[in-house]
Amino acid sequence: MLVIAPHPDDEAIATSGVLQVAHAAGAACRVLVITDGDNNPWPQRWIEKRWHIGADARARWGAGRRAEAMAALRVLGLHADDVRCFGFPDLGLTDLLMNADIGLETALAGQLDEFRPTCLFLPALDDRHPDHSALHVLLRLALRKRGGPTPQLYTFGVHGETAAADDVVLTLSESQREIKRAAIMSHTTQMRLSRRRFVAYARAIEPFRMAATPGVADPQHPVQATVRADGTMQVRIDHARWGRGMRGQMLFGVVQYAQGETRRWRVMLSGGGLADVLDTVARGSAGPARVARSAGETDISLTIGSAAACWIKLARPQPGLFVLDRCGWQTAAISDTRSWERN
Repeated sequence: MLVIAPHPDDEAIATSGVLQVAHAAGAACRVLVITDGDNNPWPQRWIEKRWHIGADARARWGAGRRAEAMAALRVLGLHADDVRCFGFPDLGLTDLLMNADIGLETALAGQLDEFRPTCLFLPALDDRHPDHSALHVLLRLALRKRGGPTPQLYTFGVHGETAAADDVVLTLSESQREIKRAAIMSHTTQMRLSRRRFVAYARAIEPFRMAATPGVADPQHPVQATVRADGTMQVRIDHARWGRGMRGQMLFGVVQYAQGETRRWRVMLSGGGLADVLDTVARGSAGPARVARSAGETDISLTIGSAAACWIKLARPQPGLFVLDRCGWQTAAISDTRSWERN
């Protein structure tokens, strides 16, 4: 069993129960903590009574949060050898994804090859925290490049995911809940400002979802996209489901082709007509996108070629003060022209 936690505390919040069950059953368990959670300035300002957070202060805070994750995992019965902490940039995983930085993808692929999990727990694609949803896409890219048997994928939502009929639910005993509560409370820096919210995750169940196959879109997501047989992508944004204005929003895209190569791009939605598609790796234009707006929706059309898998997200260019996206990433449906027209 492999758990991939974007930040210190996600492992305790989302998977304390299932880690207890797996460990008690004798399963090999490993946890990857991807960032140190060091870009956490407001709690740090409050606790340390300082306004300026420099590089040294951030590094110290990140080291403390990493130590808290190790303490939480000890409560759950794991040992230091069962944990890998990578220290990738907190609130920087979307940039790594969009810039095709191979460091994290290589690290993930190396862990998959070394540990060979049969069950893998990862953040949900529609989690509203940009690090969580970007990490999901990065892992999917690593799995597709790696080839071979794919482990069973279970996703967990920490920020904004709603329950669904196909949730896989683990019911915790009272003793398991107490251990989970103790693991969560090991994250002492987070307890100072958010104790009630964090401890509330130690409820009677842990819900997970069987990860959808790339190419199968979430029909409830406000952004729907289909890649047609002629290599064009059609994107529709439902204004009512989106629930806010489009000004300042950007459409992010990651495309993976049959041989494993990728393309990453973004389009600023500043108005109707033609918009430039920016290749975020080559740092140049990748052609135009056609944007059409009506009272109820925005339609975008661009050429991406014959894709094997594709993910898109509508969000601000950079996380704001409150960090969370309106929605997470969405899978584009891989279809032919007739199915798009039927939909």
